[in-house]
Amino acid sequence: MIWTPTGLRQAFVLAFIHVDSRRVISSPCSFKQDAKWLVSQAHAFIEQVREADLRMEYLVRDRDGMYVQEFDQVFQDIGCRVMQTAPQAPNQNAFIERWMKSIKFETLNYFSVFGKKHLDYLVSSYLEYYNEVRPHHALDNRPLTGVWPEIDNPLTAGEKIGCHETLGGLLRHYERVAA
Repeated sequence: MIWTPTGLRQAFVLAFIHVDSRRVISSPCSFKQDAKWLVSQAHAFIEQVREADLRMEYLVRDRDGMYVQEFDQVFQDIGCRVMQTAPQAPNQNAFIERWMKSIKFETLNYFSVFGKKHLDYLVSSYLEYYNEVRPHHALDNRPLTGVWPEIDNPLTAGEKIGCHETLGGLLRHYERVAA
């Protein structure tokens, strides 16, 4: 929910997760999730997947009524198979469900959101953190795309650790400070 000059309004963000790489891509928020918005977000997602040189063979989505045939057609046109989950089965889309829980509990629950730009800023800040510096257990606590040294040497005397904060210190990551 977003605070607007006319009161609280529900906003929608469309998020995609590339399961093989665990990389998340999301859309700008919208108050209206109509067919035109969905189709434009599908095209934007495909473009970002191509830029990142990721492979996409199928799209798994839930059975929400907002998904129109034109949305599915965008993916089918590039040879991507669109599969729907079973009714009321969020466990069949567990990766994105877990990501939604992460963004809620690690970021969104700490803010009162004032406007679409504010929500877009929060989501994009979290995405940057999630994709580039957040440690992921499945990857030996390494980030998805960020730079990470292969050898983990212990600190030497005089070496310092720097803290990088995002969203006012809510999201943090640490790294050695260059001499």
